[in-house]
Amino acid sequence: MTTSKKSALISTVATLLSLVVLARPSAALSYSTAGDFSSSSNPNGAWSYGWSYGVGSAFSLDTTNTASLAGLALDGWMGNLNPAPGANWPYVVRNSTAHPVTNNVTTVYQPGQLGLLAGSSNEDSVVRWTAPFSGTFSIAATFSRLDTVFGSSAQVYILHNGSSFFNSGVNPGPASFSGLQSITAGDTIDFVVDDAGNGPNGNSIGLSATIVPEPGTLGLVAVGLAGLLTSRYLKRK
Repeated sequence: MTTSKKSALISTVATLLSLVVLARPSAALSYSTAGDFSSSSNPNGAWSYGWSYGVGSAFSLDTTNTASLAGLALDGWMGNLNPAPGANWPYVVRNSTAHPVTNNVTTVYQPGQLGLLAGSSNEDSVVRWTAPFSGTFSIAATFSRLDTVFGSSAQVYILHNGSSFFNSGVNPGPASFSGLQSITAGDTIDFVVDDAGNGPNGNSIGLSATIVPEPGTLGLVAVGLAGLLTSRYLKRK
């Protein structure tokens, strides 16, 4: 193959690769707290599940997983910081079934719903996303109470590298955020549920959140990937 043909081939492959990535951002590069959740691996790709003593404090991974929290169809990760048998606070669990699951009579997890519960002594429940690459990302999140009778009074936060850029109470209505963040590879975004000083009773909070790179970020990723493939191709010749 002549040099000109090789160059044309490489250029074509790079262009097609860029178009594929840009045309399928949601399929290739969309992150979802509930959709990506795993009760068998922690960290799980870009996601980690754990806790901290107070908002923005050092993050600790949950090391105990369960396929059946309190004997129910709720799978997830437990901090086990509360000595009471069966409490396991703080924790992050999901209803992976196709029907509602009720815990403690009044707390209802809808199908596919992720829920966080803080501990009783300032232990926050945290779902962490670690950026795999740099760029501008669209972040959308809704925190909602799961208890259908008792009023939740949890405080919720979204942190970038430990600094809050969103905080709100969930009492009783949901709290939502939608906006853009400029993020560097290795940065962390934490979704935090704090008990607001009231202990865990009635403070189970549902979390639905997505993190999606903006089109310009996807273009940079595609160009970088294309450049890497081109470099490897040339080294093999």
